[in-house]
Amino acid sequence: MTTAPAPRRGRPPSGGREEILSATLAVLRERGVAKLTTREVARRAGVSEGSIYYHFTDRFGLLLAVFERGLRPLADLNQRGYGGTDLRGTLAGFMAAVEAFLDPAVDVLTAAQSDADLRDALGAHMRENDLGPHRGITMLGAYLEQQQRLGVVRADVEPDTVAYTLVSGCYMRASQERMVGHTLGVASREQQLDLLMTLLVPTEDAVK
Repeated sequence: MTTAPAPRRGRPPSGGREEILSATLAVLRERGVAKLTTREVARRAGVSEGSIYYHFTDRFGLLLAVFERGLRPLADLNQRGYGGTDLRGTLAGFMAAVEAFLDPAVDVLTAAQSDADLRDALGAHMRENDLGPHRGITMLGAYLEQQQRLGVVRADVEPDTVAYTLVSGCYMRASQERMVGHTLGVASREQQLDLLMTLLVPTEDAVK
């Protein structure tokens, strides 16, 4: 990987961090990682290249910051907490947060696969910080297990498998159009929720 200029000391040059991240994602989506340069990002964001080096150091720093900004919806959900017996509402909120994260994350992860250095650096970061789909699956699985104890969710379903199914549907909605150019065959969020509720809510036979 090309050695980046050292970050500037002192006050950052003029230019906002959020504008730089938005410009990075726009370049990534429109032109791919090969065209993702600090010069192009600076031009789009209306800032100096020095501002980018100050805030993010290099191209990997830009991609990592876009990825981590996408984690905010999940962090907000975790901070607000989730629970209670409104099963559909909780699942809907969880799905919305996962898809809001995946919207930029899919672009970053896909782009990184075309550059071995970026791929390895991002993979190492995710391993070191225990990031990945398993985090959401574990979190949702624990909630579903709690709902089983309360009698809200059927006792004969496996919580982590249900959580995996939900997260997988979110990934399909966030990625298929970019990967294959259409969304044919992908269930909407409401359709997936309808199916999950049918599978999860105890029936009279299951309660007996």
